[in-house]
Amino acid sequence: MTGPTMWLRIGTRLSAFAMACLVLAALPALAADTRGAAPPAPLLPPVLAEDFSSGWYMRGDLTASLFRRPAARYFAAVNLAPGAWVDLRDTRAGTGFGAGLGAGFKYKWLRLDTTLDIRSTARLSGFAPPEGNWAYAGPLPVPARTDRFGVTAHSLLVNAYVDLGGWGGVTPYIGVGIGTARLAASGYVSTPVPAAALLGETTRTPNLVGTVKWTLAWAAMAGVTIDLTSQTKIDLGYRYMHMGALRFADTVGGAYRTTVAAHEFRIGLRYMFGDGLGAGN
Repeated sequence: MTGPTMWLRIGTRLSAFAMACLVLAALPALAADTRGAAPPAPLLPPVLAEDFSSGWYMRGDLTASLFRRPAARYFAAVNLAPGAWVDLRDTRAGTGFGAGLGAGFKYKWLRLDTTLDIRSTARLSGFAPPEGNWAYAGPLPVPARTDRFGVTAHSLLVNAYVDLGGWGGVTPYIGVGIGTARLAASGYVSTPVPAAALLGETTRTPNLVGTVKWTLAWAAMAGVTIDLTSQTKIDLGYRYMHMGALRFADTVGGAYRTTVAAHEFRIGLRYMFGDGLGAGN
């Protein structure tokens, strides 16, 4: 077969052969591109709102406060001109009772909360020397008087706790807190001891002024949490509470100062608003 028809068929076959060669040549490059492409990065799981909202809680506590023996003193301006500070000796401190409310957040082993505690008035006391002088030598006994006064202490703290693991629904913890305390003095009474009363000493009840002070307060805590349900827990704890120093005066120029601190034992109920990942349950 000759002529234009033969040449047309030859050209067609050559074109098909060239196209096949081009396709075969391109396959390795395409395969290399496919193998070299990095796989897409896996998507991170979304952070759900409930992961954090489920960690919020409310708490309520009942407290017994065993106040520490105070370092108390008064300013004697009458017998020791121009005046001097006189320490009360063998001081005593009473017990106060109170209640508290708080709100906080728990994430895994860490808890943060804010607590407001209201306490009843505790009575503090100590012995005073005659005429404000512990070196007194005379007919009056030493000590000659017992001074008593009340202290009312309320506090507002921001606290942080660390849970120390759990055993069968019981979780021990430690914590610290810092905040402010409102201290108020009341009912100062200076009573002579019986021997001094026989010698004519009388009871004194100074009129107090400037009796309320706001002070820096701090606390150290330890206790255990007991699970009643996944959301309701009992909190049994000890707290050392230091509320600074209270200074006040009277209307005749006297001045007074006392430290305020207490060992506190608390029982409380905590309710979690959920039991999701945010609470670490």
